[in-house]
Amino acid sequence: YFMTYGRALNPPYHEPAQIQTISQEINTLIIREQFKMPFLDDTGIKTEVERGPLWSAFAIFASQLERLIVVNLLWALQLVPGMAGLFYNELPDFLRVILIVYTMLALPPATAVLYGLARLACDEEHINPDATRDLVRTLALPGLFRLLPLYGLLGLLLLGVRLADTYGLVAISTLLQLGLLLMLLCAHYWGVLLAAAPQRYTSAFRLLKAAARLTWRCPVQTLMLSGVVILALLLGIVSIGGFFLAVPVMVALLQTQMLGTFQSDHED
Repeated sequence: YFMTYGRALNPPYHEPAQIQTISQEINTLIIREQFKMPFLDDTGIKTEVERGPLWSAFAIFASQLERLIVVNLLWALQLVPGMAGLFYNELPDFLRVILIVYTMLALPPATAVLYGLARLACDEEHINPDATRDLVRTLALPGLFRLLPLYGLLGLLLLGVRLADTYGLVAISTLLQLGLLLMLLCAHYWGVLLAAAPQRYTSAFRLLKAAARLTWRCPVQTLMLSGVVILALLLGIVSIGGFFLAVPVMVALLQTQMLGTFQSDHED
């Protein structure tokens, strides 16, 4: 600026009117540079800023707000038939069974695709219909055959706890509750690991084993993640709209970010 300003004041180069105009422009540039407001230039997320997994999940959600809301809504719609089958007693029994079975079969593939889209968002890639179709082709069947048995195991453990409590089997109920708690902790990583490498986990057992190993290596972080997820789910229960619009995809983003943090720490 000052070199240009010096040339502007040199008579051989410019006329007096040109000197005044150039001087005003240079002064304006200097003032803008001195009082520059960074947030006016920030139309996206600054990826170079260090954030924790929680705030990164919020930032990623905000960066693709409309797309992720649509993703969350499409996932949540898979629950509607099952909820109708469970709570609408006026429906015929065969229809209720069909609706519940549909949700049971549709939810695991939808969950796998949800985590795949969350992974794309965490990798700073835009979510679009083409990417969604590719993930459906890649993750739908692995989600059905890997996640469905694990979700079924959770249901069996919960049913076993209820039956043990009903018949007063305290010791068995305690063991089943412990197993259920451990399974829920491992469940944080089922969808994340499957979305990261669907070809690696050829069975539900291998996926469960990898999630259990990760939980064992990072127990404190997993408990902290559980607390945040429980809080988010409670907020989603209080606000049905929040659950259908944001909560599941926010949980998927947070779990994906946590897995990335664990892997970075392990590499370091």
